[in-house]
Amino acid sequence: MFFITLIIGSALVLMAIGIHYEALHIAAAFLLPRIQLVSRRAHVTVGVIACMAAHTIEIWGFAVAYWLLSWSGLNMGFSDNYRRTFLDYLNFSAESYTSLGFGDAEMLSPDMRLLAGIEALTGLVLIAWSASFTYFIMAQYWGSRPRH
Repeated sequence: MFFITLIIGSALVLMAIGIHYEALHIAAAFLLPRIQLVSRRAHVTVGVIACMAAHTIEIWGFAVAYWLLSWSGLNMGFSDNYRRTFLDYLNFSAESYTSLGFGDAEMLSPDMRLLAGIEALTGLVLIAWSASFTYFIMAQYWGSRPRH
C-alpha cells in the first residue's frame, strides 16, 4: 500500500502545482495588466485573491482524495471513521496543508501519515511560492510610487 499511497500523493502534488501555476499565471498575465483603471493597490489585492483561490482549490483537492480513499475501504486510522463527513476531511486537509497539526486525528494509519506529510510539504512550498509572488507584486507597486 506504501507505493500506491506514494503514487496518489505524487499525483496530488502535481495537481496542486498545476493549479497554483495556472492561478498565478492567469493573475500575472491576464488580470493584472487589464486593471489599469484602478489604483496599483488593487493589483496587490488581486494577486492575494489569486493565491488564496489557488490554495483553497488545492486544499479541496486533497480533501476529495481523502474522502474517496475513505470510501475505498482504506484504513484511514481515524477511530471514528464510520461517522466522518466530507467536511471532516476538508478540515483535516486544511490542517495538513497549513501544517497546523492534526489535533483530533492522532491515530492515523501509516498511509494517512504519509499522505498528510506529503500535503504538508506541498502546502509549505506553495505558500512560500505565494509569498514570493505577493512580494513581486508589492515590489512593483512600491517601485512605481513617486519618491519625495
